[in-house]
Parts: sequence; C-alpha cells; structure tokens
Amino acid sequence: MRNSLLTLLALTALGCGPDEGPAADEAGGPATPSEETPASGAAEEVRGETLEAGSSGGTFLARVTPLVDPIPMNEAFSVSLSLLDPETGAPFTDYDEVSIDARMPAHKHGMLRDVGLTPQEDGSMRADGLLLHMYGHWELHVDIRKGARFERAQISVRLQY
Repeated sequence: MRNSLLTLLALTALGCGPDEGPAADEAGGPATPSEETPASGAAEEVRGETLEAGSSGGTFLARVTPLVDPIPMNEAFSVSLSLLDPETGAPFTDYDEVSIDARMPAHKHGMLRDVGLTPQEDGSMRADGLLLHMYGHWELHVDIRKGARFERAQISVRLQY
C-alpha cells in the first residue's frame, strides 16, 4: 500500500496520472494486446513490429521498425525508417530534407535531443538517438520538406511497463 501511494505521488509530481501506467483488464490483471486494439489513429504498443502511416498530404508512406524489442524507457534506441511511394511501394526520394522526432501530446512536450539519420544501402535510413523518457502515449513525427512544402506522417505509440 505504501509503495502504491509513493508511486502515485511520484507520478503526480511528474505530471502523470495513474492512467499513464500499464493498462489493466476489468479483473485488474494486465491487458493483453487484443484488449488494447485501438480505434483508428489510437496508440499501439510497440514491441519491435513495423509501424507505418501515410503522410498528411498522401505524398509518402513512413515505415518505422524499432531495432530493439521492446523499446526501452529513458534509454536511447534506434529505428529503421523507410519512406515509400504509397501507390507503388517504391522508395520515395522526392524531398530535400527528412527528420524524425517524438512528442508526448498529453504532456505537451517531446524529446530534448536531435535524432541522427544515416542512409542505408537498401534505401532506408537508420535513425539513432530516439529517447522516450516516460511511459504513456507518444507520437513519432516523420517530416519531409520539399522546397517550401512540409508534410508529416504521424505514428502513435504507447510505451508501457
């Protein structure tokens, strides 16, 4: 009981509510992935599987694969990032600049670090230096710039205990 109270107080001090911890089923046990199946656009638990999302303007598809399983809390990790043509599945290269970042929308903050992108032989990029410093819902933002035009693909992730 004392540890639960201390944990709740610590989470509250960090701006996290009890709902930021692990999900539970109605019986109080941990939720299974099938119980966590979100509606469209909701967060997904990431355990090394490939996630993808189309960009806001439909110009490209972002495919992100964590290179660790599971994604750690408060430790730097890397992902493989591929940009694809949504119609053909071919590598998408019609951009001047690309970046990836992570934000925690409920807390109105993101990472305090830059992510390095390294081109790979297969046309993908390795993104090093992502760091999710607390449990909860995060959004990975993959942005491209072509001249004065910006476009974003947004992938929701739920980092759990």
